[in-house]
Amino acid sequence: MQQTHIGLLRHAPTGWNAEKRIQGQFDIPLQEESFTVINSWISSIKKHPWNRILTSDLSRAHLTALALNTYLHLPIEIDSRLREQDWGAWTGNSIRQLREQSPDEVTRQEAAGWNFTPPNGESRTAVLERTMKALHEAIFRWQGGHILVVTHQGNITTIANHLMRKKYLPEEGKTIRKHALHHLIAETPTPDEIHYSVLELNEVL
Repeated sequence: MQQTHIGLLRHAPTGWNAEKRIQGQFDIPLQEESFTVINSWISSIKKHPWNRILTSDLSRAHLTALALNTYLHLPIEIDSRLREQDWGAWTGNSIRQLREQSPDEVTRQEAAGWNFTPPNGESRTAVLERTMKALHEAIFRWQGGHILVVTHQGNITTIANHLMRKKYLPEEGKTIRKHALHHLIAETPTPDEIHYSVLELNEVL
């Protein structure tokens, strides 16, 4: 039975991150300062024997992957299924603004756990489904490898909460830190089966 190692990394911060605005699938690019942050991650990233990079197609993730790859020199592929959650009508707002403008709706959505779905947006369950499909295919293609996946906070959090069997409710607290590396192991006991386990969350970069 082969083990495939998966590293999950959130993209470098953007201007909207600094303003605490919800980006969702709006394609916000990196700033010049973002690359200074990426450079500070290199020594930690290079400690691991990555042999491939898989990235979201949104530019903040793709550019993070390309910047890392100037040091790693690995095959790199893009998968749109690794995009951030679609926040619909709430895109561009801050959570603080939403709590002021629509407090009852925000409370209702947070209490929905996995069914949290912004107006005209996408549920957390849908994010998990497409993200895991992308990981499944990558694991079957590159079994036994060490794959660095550059994606978004929403994707990483849904994976972690799923594997830790959480209800995705506010009272459970935050599972994932924003700028950290998270490690999974995927085992393939049969050609049609994958078993995931969490090796480590929130490795400091």
